[in-house]
Amino acid sequence: MAEQDNMPFYQKPEWADVVPIPQDDGPNPLVPIAYTKEYSTTMDYFRAMCKTQEKSERALDLTKIVIELSPSHYTVWYYRQQLLKELNKDLKEELEWIEWMINDHPKSYQIWHHRQVVIGRIANTLFPATSTTSTVAPITTAQATEAAVDFDTLSESQKAAVHEMVKAELDVIAESLQEDTKNYHAWSYRQWVLAHFGHGPWWVDELAYTEELIAEDVRNNSAWNQRYFVVTNGKAEGVTEEDIQREVQFAKSKIEKTPSNESPWVYLTGILRKGNHPVTEIKEFCESLLSAPRANFSPFVHSTLLDIYEVEAKEQRSAASVEKAKEEAIMLAEKVDPIRLKYWNWRKAQLQKIDVLA
Repeated sequence: MAEQDNMPFYQKPEWADVVPIPQDDGPNPLVPIAYTKEYSTTMDYFRAMCKTQEKSERALDLTKIVIELSPSHYTVWYYRQQLLKELNKDLKEELEWIEWMINDHPKSYQIWHHRQVVIGRIANTLFPATSTTSTVAPITTAQATEAAVDFDTLSESQKAAVHEMVKAELDVIAESLQEDTKNYHAWSYRQWVLAHFGHGPWWVDELAYTEELIAEDVRNNSAWNQRYFVVTNGKAEGVTEEDIQREVQFAKSKIEKTPSNESPWVYLTGILRKGNHPVTEIKEFCESLLSAPRANFSPFVHSTLLDIYEVEAKEQRSAASVEKAKEEAIMLAEKVDPIRLKYWNWRKAQLQKIDVLA
């Protein structure tokens, strides 16, 4: 028996009835891929499974073998998802295997998407009346903000079950992010988890989580992006004025410490725009930074002031604001950001077109 365990699957008696289908690259392949014998033979058997659309335990085992050889083989992942459903497999066991795969291949999109599919199916089983959106479609920005579970309509026991599920998933993702805080696929899946189950208490915790990550590394642009996602999607009523003011102060506090860090500047202007606040609202703050030696050579301080003075010049038809904007454009072109000299000179030329009062 032990000898058979070490034997390749295709040499075992239970596979004797399967006729493998070799890969057809045509009579004269230009650049044939040098597959290993193990992978090539395994895929020959997988093609045979696909041809007959066999839905069996051995087919499920075969998908696992292929995936562990090639974790990004999306066709095999899809076939496995069909098999899990047809064979009515224990999806919690599948989650354990996926977690093991994530540890070895944290940047495989297909693994994260498979976990999304499995979690979506578990949710559909637990809360069939409230789950409406597809759980098989790829993770997209649009889908990440669509709730499939209406948390507020659930019973207390259901809410507890959802909260436990969400927390478990966020813990798995957080563990992966410890290895790489900018793993795009992990973040995409995290956004889907947060939103898929509605406006539960985990959104408040997530805001605190982003604050922790930013405290650890203020240049973690992924954490800043996640914070924006949480602030703009975390409440059923949308973004409030209180949220805007809080986040403006939060961004300012980080800019004061690292004025040449692009992330909080992008976040600050984005939050202002989300709240329909003009960029001129932070004029005094930006001007106050000029007295700080480090900030005076930050391209983001000067480019934001250029934007502010340009807006003032257009709205007030102010010649003084045009001159201030020109000074900022010159500063950027000649001293602070000369690598984009042509762009800043173009911006300066555009200022000449503003109709100002005599």
